[in-house]
Amino acid sequence: MTEQHSIRDPRTAATSDDPTYLIHSYEHRAYPLDDEHSFTIGRDSRCNIMVSEVAVSRQHAELRPEGGRHVLHATGSTPTYLNDARVTSPHTLRSGDTITIGTMRFVFIQGQLPVAITVAPPQERVLSVNEYVSDRRPTLTFPVQAPSSVPTRAPRRVWPWVLVIILVVALLAGLAGHFRTPG
Repeated sequence: MTEQHSIRDPRTAATSDDPTYLIHSYEHRAYPLDDEHSFTIGRDSRCNIMVSEVAVSRQHAELRPEGGRHVLHATGSTPTYLNDARVTSPHTLRSGDTITIGTMRFVFIQGQLPVAITVAPPQERVLSVNEYVSDRRPTLTFPVQAPSSVPTRAPRRVWPWVLVIILVVALLAGLAGHFRTPG
């Protein structure tokens, strides 16, 4: 189901009672965060958001609720960026902060969601025969262009050119015979 809300006035301060979301910018999808559980992003299937990219660590980043706020912890071996600066220590998030992991961009929002953002419902996936994991999200993949291959040479079509040359020679020979003076 799609939830749409009006855009929050940026001058209005968010309160700790406001709902918090992590928005995936490309898909315009919001992932609700709560004040009791950590939220993880990485390649591992146990992460709340699984990102299928080689530049993303298995356990890449974690958003932990600490003292009524959410704190970003970079837990991966590859860089995590907060507002285009590399994260080297835990950072308390503010509404509007942008988190970049691999090619994925997420926006941390506290309060009402912008218009046209859908809330991602919790999903169940089977991990083994008798084991279910609820509250997991689908794998995100960014539509990156496929690597360009080495250009191959198109097969040459010689026969059309041979026919063109024969016709030009015949035309020139005919014209030469036409303008030949008797003598």
